[in-house]
Amino acid sequence: MNKTFTSIRTKATLIGLPLIIAALLTGCGTKNEAAGLHQTGTVAFMLNKDKAASVYFEKAIDANPEYGPSYIMLGDCYLREGKYKEAVDVISRGLKLELEQGHIRLAHRKLARAYKELGNSEKALEHITIYTRMSVWQDKFTPQKISETETFVAELNLPDEQKDLAVDKIMEESNKAKAGPVIEESQEEETDILNMISFGLI
Repeated sequence: MNKTFTSIRTKATLIGLPLIIAALLTGCGTKNEAAGLHQTGTVAFMLNKDKAASVYFEKAIDANPEYGPSYIMLGDCYLREGKYKEAVDVISRGLKLELEQGHIRLAHRKLARAYKELGNSEKALEHITIYTRMSVWQDKFTPQKISETETFVAELNLPDEQKDLAVDKIMEESNKAKAGPVIEESQEEETDILNMISFGLI
């Protein structure tokens, strides 16, 4: 008993107690093996232990090749390691699988960064635009994220005709689309009359 406790305590010192706890939980009859491995990888990633995180995300993908979130997080590990081509490949594969909207939004942000580092400003702009639109629609665009996105776009090596592109313009267009089409007053009156006719009131 004492030896076991000493062993766990030593491991916790080396790789962090949260990671040990997550690893133990993963081995305790987790219904979805891929989800459990992904959770452990996420804890490792948050502890800046990218190699350990990569291993868990790869294991999650091996356990369930259709588990999209692990592709996105594995791509994030590659970004930290400077493996930008690998990041693009694995995140793009993840985007073809079933993902929550939040994962899709973040995947486009990561792809934008990877393409920027690869010197492909056009693709970086394409993905940061999608990220911006999704952030507006999902009400996830904080002032800090807006500032970071504006800086990101400003640093892209874009053609002259695209240099004036402003993040606030993308936000404005996205907000208009989110609000839906504006119905003119005359159209509203016409619709009301048609409704009254339909219900036999006229």
